[in-house]
Amino acid sequence: MPNSRKLIRRYLNLLFLPMTLGASGVFGQDAVQKDWQATAREYRSQRLQEKMFVHTDKELYLAGEICWFKAYVVEAGSHRPLDMSKVAYLEWLDKDNKPVLQTKIGLSAGHGDGSVYLPLSLHSGNYRVRAYTNWMKNYGPDWFFEKNITVVNTRRTAEPPPADSSEAGNYRAAFFPEGGNLVENLNSRIAFRVTDRYGKGVDCAGVVTQDDQDTIVRCRPYKFGIGSFVLKPETGHHYRAIFRLADGTAIQSLLPAAYKEGMVMNVSAEDSGHYRVNIQSSSDASPVYLAVINRGILRQVQTATLQGAKASFVVDKKALGEGIAQLTLFNSGRQPMCERLVFQAPTRTLDLNLQADATTYGTRKKIDLTVSVNEASAKAEGADCSVSVFRVDSLPAGEADHINPWLWLSSDLKGTIESPGYYFDHPGDTQAMDNLMMTHGWRKYRWDDLLHPAPLTFNYPPEYRGAIISGKVVNNHTGAAATTPLQAYLSVPGGRTQFTTVLSDDEGRVRFELKDFYGGQEIIVQTNPLRDSNYRVEIANPFAETYTDDPLPQLTLPAADSGMLVDDGVAMQVLNRYIGERLKRSRLPDIADTTLFYDKPDYSYLLDSYVRFTTMEEVMREYVVMMLVKRREDHFHLPLFNLAYDQFFDDDPLILLDGVPIFNIDSLVALDPLKIRKLHTVNRRVFMGPVNFTGILNWTTYKGDLGGYILDPHATVVDYEGLQMQREFYSPSYATDAAVASHLPDFRTVLYWAPEVPMPASGNGKLSFYSSDVPGKYIVIAEGISRDGAAGSGMTSFEVK
Repeated sequence: MPNSRKLIRRYLNLLFLPMTLGASGVFGQDAVQKDWQATAREYRSQRLQEKMFVHTDKELYLAGEICWFKAYVVEAGSHRPLDMSKVAYLEWLDKDNKPVLQTKIGLSAGHGDGSVYLPLSLHSGNYRVRAYTNWMKNYGPDWFFEKNITVVNTRRTAEPPPADSSEAGNYRAAFFPEGGNLVENLNSRIAFRVTDRYGKGVDCAGVVTQDDQDTIVRCRPYKFGIGSFVLKPETGHHYRAIFRLADGTAIQSLLPAAYKEGMVMNVSAEDSGHYRVNIQSSSDASPVYLAVINRGILRQVQTATLQGAKASFVVDKKALGEGIAQLTLFNSGRQPMCERLVFQAPTRTLDLNLQADATTYGTRKKIDLTVSVNEASAKAEGADCSVSVFRVDSLPAGEADHINPWLWLSSDLKGTIESPGYYFDHPGDTQAMDNLMMTHGWRKYRWDDLLHPAPLTFNYPPEYRGAIISGKVVNNHTGAAATTPLQAYLSVPGGRTQFTTVLSDDEGRVRFELKDFYGGQEIIVQTNPLRDSNYRVEIANPFAETYTDDPLPQLTLPAADSGMLVDDGVAMQVLNRYIGERLKRSRLPDIADTTLFYDKPDYSYLLDSYVRFTTMEEVMREYVVMMLVKRREDHFHLPLFNLAYDQFFDDDPLILLDGVPIFNIDSLVALDPLKIRKLHTVNRRVFMGPVNFTGILNWTTYKGDLGGYILDPHATVVDYEGLQMQREFYSPSYATDAAVASHLPDFRTVLYWAPEVPMPASGNGKLSFYSSDVPGKYIVIAEGISRDGAAGSGMTSFEVK
């Protein structure tokens, strides 16, 4: 869109303070430092990036239940809520990355919420939920939010696991030399990760052999299948690692080959406040530079001179910034040679405290819940929080994904991280964190892009006003894209007129922007058949079609739980039987703007207020003021009076019927006027982007079905899902004795879902709800983020007996 880049720059100026660089030695005044500083600032100013986190009401579902969710959108560097994109895309993917469910929700002020019904057609298994905005598609699927959920279908069996030809084929061993490469005759630390086919770490014992003979290293994983060892690769030799599992399965793999020349890097803790970065080189070339980038900001640049093919840097941890910092070593030619990630835990988090007014409740009893924030960690006022209350099942479910581990770890590292919450729950386990940084290193900020930026090409504009429906104008006969600008029109038929028009670009692409387009509706897209009859418009898939390659774990259900599954399945069916209609209720969200695209008409006619004529020509001649009904060359023309200039327009206005443009006025005159309910006229020039119209005639039928008007055969008619309507969460009240005594069964296992908890200045949010007829242990989980980017979670539990 034309103003996208200006808008992005404005957001960045508000989000970031001026960038500062630290330096040491003679490099402090070097021109290279100033060059890098300017380049980094320009790079960052043009590449605004979003992150998204999705809080689902739970992790384990039965097919036939509703999955409720809340989406948080933040700026990738500051983690502050970002009010840029107005649409979020969510998908539920199976093990083959095929979407089984897709939906869109509206966003406002960096958040939005919705729900999906999990159909009974789903197999039992694990599914991946992923979420993104249109703008995030520019950076690829590795930037999308992803989490795994479990769905159990009590009516269908799980899909069988794939068969492997060998037991060893179920496991993988990967090796990650610190800094990136091995160099002959230089000591290097090598991290390794041994996992099953689903990316879960396995315990094992390993050895490293030289030339398949002598054992020179013994090792084993420290945690989650990750460990490390030190090796000095010698010239002319190769090295193999052999890991053996407890059941005797052996996993063999050659280590990466060592380079004859190069540099290696080792990062260790100098003391509690500093890192020591030691450099070894195969030659004495100098100087070398160490640059640190964190959350998209160039934090520090140091220089050192190789002496005896060695150099050393001391890095102040406070200067790194919070989260993952990328330490990159450059040679004298400013070419990146080694790279390493380190992590600094955030000093401020949103500590959410949840407190129920009791620990045990009876069925159908009121539960009062207080949500508060530890003010020592972050300001409570304005915090955006969501809360879920659900029963804990004995079935195995995936570990809950919380907002802090996602924003600070998972979203900035490539591949599956096993138990990301562990690293926040055990901040003192520096060895586990160090292993994670070495085995999941991934440069989201590539130095080649920063130092040698290519021209910016963003194929997906930010949807900062509403949904963008993309397509292409193509030739009806050849299928080739139109190379000259053609005007295309998009309409949403119905009572609420939604209409827009654009010009195609030199590759035939069109992007229609619709504000507050809600619900699944039919859209009609066309060119002017009187002028561009050889062309049609093809609508593109709005969802991303590229995927990560992380495997989904196989679901294994314990046989002992089959009886409980049947009971849960019956309870779910009873719930749907008695309150199913309430669960289907939906409405337009409060934020939806229902005004017409032309704001308000100059004249409005409700035809039932007049004597009904039998022809449209009579209706227009007798009722419609400030309009001429003319015939020229045996065709009708309807010029409107221009109120701004006190004269009639020369050309015909834009004529709409239920939002669909009519190009042949004769076909409008041939319609049955008894099917027309009302008419709006706009007696002024109307501008829509690069095009304008000499007024508008907007006719509306009683049924919103075009009243018998026949579309041009080249028009594209598509059933298109707009933004999700707001579904009502069912939470009954048992405040009266009559309600408590009701025989209507209440088998809810999700007692409460609040996508937005008001947090007043006092820092205490209040929620009230009632228990159901289902006893058991219930968990309360809250996720939230403050206006200044501090995120956090909270959890508590209670019993229903």
